[in-house]
Amino acid sequence: MSLKISNFKFGIGIPNTLLQVYSAFFDSFIQMERPDFEYITMKNGPIDDLRNRIVERALYLGCSHLLMMDTDQSYPIDTITKLLKHNLPVVHGLVYRRYPPFDNLCYQGEPGKYTTKTDYKDGDLIEVDACGTGCILYNCQVFYKIKPPWYEFIPNPDKEKGGKIGEDIGMCIKLRKAGFKIFVDTSIKITHLTLFGVDEAFSTLYQSLLKRQIKLNKEEELTI
Repeated sequence: MSLKISNFKFGIGIPNTLLQVYSAFFDSFIQMERPDFEYITMKNGPIDDLRNRIVERALYLGCSHLLMMDTDQSYPIDTITKLLKHNLPVVHGLVYRRYPPFDNLCYQGEPGKYTTKTDYKDGDLIEVDACGTGCILYNCQVFYKIKPPWYEFIPNPDKEKGGKIGEDIGMCIKLRKAGFKIFVDTSIKITHLTLFGVDEAFSTLYQSLLKRQIKLNKEEELTI
């Protein structure tokens, strides 16, 4: 679905759920190439509520585009420049999970039964069925096509697993139902911050070691 842009006005939304912010996030934020922007941050409350309040504020301010960022990540200097060049309703950078199995947050398949998408070449712009929202750029017309709340935790469609799906995946499900495609620019490599940085190199190493361990376990089973 294509969306028209009248007057360009850029917003950066940051839900702040942390008592402290990583210095690596701050360092990357101030170095990023970016146009003039409205700084929109919300604090104190559930993550879904913070994200919804950011969207409401962006619409109130008349933003044509909104970049949602998280404070536990470090961003390449050209992140915003690359995202805007795509001129897409929804596009995300490449983020890796901050805990095992440290895989990329690019999902394909049906809600509740997602698998990680890995069949792409480095630097490709890929379509996904769901992704995180730690570096996601919206054309704000998207929010007028979806009934609020945009972000909310929803029951897991896979009733066998039960529980709820996070607000980020919940938003992706709503986007897909509204007819929007979700893209990820795999050239925008974002580091997820924890006690160490989870980037592409770390993720690749962990996945390789994990596959090796699984192979060794199978060989050990055959010798028993």
